[in-house]
Amino acid sequence: MSSYLFRLEFAEFTEALMAGIPAHRAHIDKLMQDGILLSYCVSEKRDFTWCVVKAANELEAMDIIVSFPLYRFYIDVTCHPLLFHYNMAPTLPGISLN
Repeated sequence: MSSYLFRLEFAEFTEALMAGIPAHRAHIDKLMQDGILLSYCVSEKRDFTWCVVKAANELEAMDIIVSFPLYRFYIDVTCHPLLFHYNMAPTLPGISLN
């Protein structure tokens, strides 16, 4: 499997876009839990999203992006195949036996 970095640009932030956020978040959470989406970031101004997708090829990766509930609100989508994606695994604090 390969990794692909997507840069997604939103159009104007509208009521219709806001109404789609709950379904979008649920979809993103599912993709993260399934290990398909490796990371997901939104800019502070809410005009850009970056995400890393794990897929067999670029076409499959793009199909995943097209499945996003908010896809119709993107005005620009760019894909960058990655050589590798390094991400620190979250760690739990040490267990205290006190």
